[in-house]
Amino acid sequence: MVDKKRIETNLYFSDSSIGLFEHREKRGKTDVHGNATLEKGILENGYVLDAVLLTTKLKTLFKAYGLHPRRVRMVLNSQNVLMRVVDVKRADLRDVGVAAHLDAELGKSIHFPFPKPRVSYHLIRQDDQTAKVLAVASDDRLLNDYLDIFDKLGVKEVVFDMPALALYALYTNTVGATFASMMLVTVYDSYFTIKIFEEDIPIFNLVEEFENESDSRYDQVENYVERVANYYRYNISLGDKALEKVVFVSQSDIENESRFASAFAAKPFGLPYEVFRIPEAPTTEGGWNRTSLIAYAAAIEKTGNLEKIRYFDFRLERPLRIARTIKLMLATAFFLFSAVSLLYIPYHALYEDIFIARNMNDHLSAQLADLEAEIALLPSYTSLERAYSDAYDVLIAARANPAGKLSDLIGLAADVDILNYTYDAEASELVVTLVGPSRDALEEYLLAVFETYGVTDGVGTTRWIDGFPVFETVGSNMMEVTFHHA
Repeated sequence: MVDKKRIETNLYFSDSSIGLFEHREKRGKTDVHGNATLEKGILENGYVLDAVLLTTKLKTLFKAYGLHPRRVRMVLNSQNVLMRVVDVKRADLRDVGVAAHLDAELGKSIHFPFPKPRVSYHLIRQDDQTAKVLAVASDDRLLNDYLDIFDKLGVKEVVFDMPALALYALYTNTVGATFASMMLVTVYDSYFTIKIFEEDIPIFNLVEEFENESDSRYDQVENYVERVANYYRYNISLGDKALEKVVFVSQSDIENESRFASAFAAKPFGLPYEVFRIPEAPTTEGGWNRTSLIAYAAAIEKTGNLEKIRYFDFRLERPLRIARTIKLMLATAFFLFSAVSLLYIPYHALYEDIFIARNMNDHLSAQLADLEAEIALLPSYTSLERAYSDAYDVLIAARANPAGKLSDLIGLAADVDILNYTYDAEASELVVTLVGPSRDALEEYLLAVFETYGVTDGVGTTRWIDGFPVFETVGSNMMEVTFHHA
């Protein structure tokens, strides 16, 4: 269990800067904050490109403030962490826990766009029938690259956080209130994120890149805010409730705060909204920038339901790396001692010293052999096991996948957007949520899809829709469509 009272160094990485904040609880100690500039080519979209330079930057930053971090809270880039709310039947959890059950569903009913996703699960609430679980995922390679760097810097423990949770905690702490449902819109240099919090728990996540860098980026944000607000009201809440508040936050280094505030100063959202400006100086000292402010926000204690997800445990598997390190240390110690012995013996030329040194070498050799035998070796597989593995790969590759069908639908979507989709391979059913400028445009799009991919005279290589799509109108410019494939 994580001790909340331990000193924690909070770090947030953007592609151009590292932000740092460390809260000191002891009397007479001053909170530490700072930042370091990153040159282009060290990080890209949160991924480590040059681990050596990044390690050097962190070492220099720690040295500048006299820090020797043992526990680090790393705030992941918004582009590198995704979340999804999953409903699980309690009957499915009788024999295994939540994590084991949902891990088994990865790539089946739960999909994340990472080659090897690592997922942290958090139980939101449950009743006798179902359990509602928040699944937060990131990329295994990205996480391990950062952990390798922290290992080299002597950090003993690393936990992960995300900007949306930090900003939400900072906002509710600043205004002194929480909301039953709130949308947090964060604008970065090249993209923006939309998060919906319900009773302090994030239940909706959207990351969207800007189409261009002109003034129309504000129109793009406004358009998505309205569409997601309608989606929350009519799809997630089934028309029972609307968002209580929309909060806009700028995290762009190229954005002017006044220009950003005025861009959303008089928008007819039909919902209460606020442009929230992060306090420039949480403490009296200067030197704050946007990344260090996010690191500061991550240090704010999470309260209410948000306390259930104070950090993410991605359950990274690193025993082989530790084993190799131990083995290397033992081998290095053995050879160093052998070298010292060979230099020491000729100077003294004493048979007793030679005898003692040789005995000691033999003893260390035996210890090294015993330790190497205890370290688990990589398993070897028989030809039959490899054949089973190859057969499994073939079956997985042949498994029903909606990617091709979604590509067909997207290819015809000129002025219609596909907001969401679900796929049931067993029922051969693909359900998509469409948003368009008008009902007529949505119906014309459905006709075009059926004319192009509807099965009329036998199943072919391109025609896969079995019967005219079943649709249900949601709002004036949104509908839910069900496609059955042959």
